[in-house]
Amino acid sequence: MFEQIRNKYLYNKTQIVVLDKQGIVLHSDDLLYKIQKQTSISDFHPFFETIISLIDLEYNEFTFSCIHIDYEGIKKTIDVIFNSGSNNENPFLIFIDFTEHYNNFQSIAQEKNESVLSFHLAEIKNQQLQSEKNFKNKFLANVSHDLKTPLSASLWFLGMLEKSEITSSQKEMIALMKETTNHIKELVDDILDLSKIEMGQIKLQTAPFDFIEMLYHIEKIIAPKARTKKLDFQIVKDKNLPKLVVGDKTRIVQIIINLLDNAIKFTKKGSVILSVVVKEIESNNATILIKVADTGTGIKANEKGEVFQSFKKLHDSKKIDGSGLGLSIVSNLLELMGGKIDYQTELNVGTTFEIEIPLEIKESEVGTKPFEFIEIINKLNVLIVEDDEINQLLLMKLLLNHGGFNINIANNGLQAIEMVEQNPYDLIFMDKEMPQMDGYQTTVVLRENIKNEINSIPIIGVSGHPVANQKEIFDAMGFNGYITKPYKKEEIYEMVYEVLKLKKS
Repeated sequence: MFEQIRNKYLYNKTQIVVLDKQGIVLHSDDLLYKIQKQTSISDFHPFFETIISLIDLEYNEFTFSCIHIDYEGIKKTIDVIFNSGSNNENPFLIFIDFTEHYNNFQSIAQEKNESVLSFHLAEIKNQQLQSEKNFKNKFLANVSHDLKTPLSASLWFLGMLEKSEITSSQKEMIALMKETTNHIKELVDDILDLSKIEMGQIKLQTAPFDFIEMLYHIEKIIAPKARTKKLDFQIVKDKNLPKLVVGDKTRIVQIIINLLDNAIKFTKKGSVILSVVVKEIESNNATILIKVADTGTGIKANEKGEVFQSFKKLHDSKKIDGSGLGLSIVSNLLELMGGKIDYQTELNVGTTFEIEIPLEIKESEVGTKPFEFIEIINKLNVLIVEDDEINQLLLMKLLLNHGGFNINIANNGLQAIEMVEQNPYDLIFMDKEMPQMDGYQTTVVLRENIKNEINSIPIIGVSGHPVANQKEIFDAMGFNGYITKPYKKEEIYEMVYEVLKLKKS
């Protein structure tokens, strides 16, 4: 039986070659290769030169793996077992045909290598895409920031000009300029917001606020836009809506206004309805269901998956403005809040967007402190350290309008240090981004000055491109407080009062 098995499975897989002590072939069964008798085994293949050198060793056995031999058109990959024999025995070779095994192994190894290479290639592509995305977001954020400052300044100056003595035609032109500038500013704000979201720099600012009052505020913003297009605009409120809630009021307003603006944009006639109801209340937590329904153009069925994509405009009409960012921002902000969004639509009939926002119900009154003007009788010396002329002028105008300040301006950190050494200052406004020496470096130098009258000057940081941990950074660098562009005069005045410890008498 053993012979039958051996003959069946090993007969064509092995070959035995007997040699003499000089490496001459004495016998071969030629089952794999036909080897010439009475010739040196090295004539069969140069590899066997090594074998001849081992014949003189004492009785020993060696195994050589994966030897590729191509002889007279027969190509095989074999293992070679060499026995050097003894005084009474001739040396011999055993060839074992492992061609199929090595070919399969090589195929598996090749597949594995290709799999590993494919994985690394995909990883490299992902890294490249992420790098490109990060570059895009940083580029958009920087460009948006650089645009935002002059746009805000333009709007402020247009507002001041509007209040001056001008003709009715000039007022119309100013109104048109304000409308155009506001539109550009909204687009810039959208790009900046989207870039911050994708870079993970949006941090929700939760605080108590009056939810009902927020809806009235939204109505004041949207109603004029609806009237311009002769649309019926209504807000339907659930009588069970909580008055006081905790959340990011600014972002919630942004979400709702984006949806309403989108509805008005795509509605030529009919109505836009905002309905707000309580979907669920559990303990002190409420889920608010907000619907924005319009009678507009609707959305095509094949575009359903593209509604919330960035820069995707679902309407090719040149008469409809927009960057295609609004719904993407809404979707991303809701995800941050733990909310969700969906919609129903019918082409040429209308669309209804539905969003759910989880909010904490606040029982006590919201502590909204109204702004209180404080008159400064003894004028204070203020140094504005800012490299941008528009920002210099804008901040200077706001402080001069308040009264009580003497203003000096430094164009960079080096100039600021020189001016502080020569003049006494009660307060410094320090822009964080400047050439030659930025606001952080300048503040560190001032704080390390040995003169107490210099190292103790209150410094308010000015940030045009805030990050999530901005306050911690300013605190660590030695600032007493900070403000963010675009400037709001009440915020600037209150920061001055706080830093200088001024109180209403």
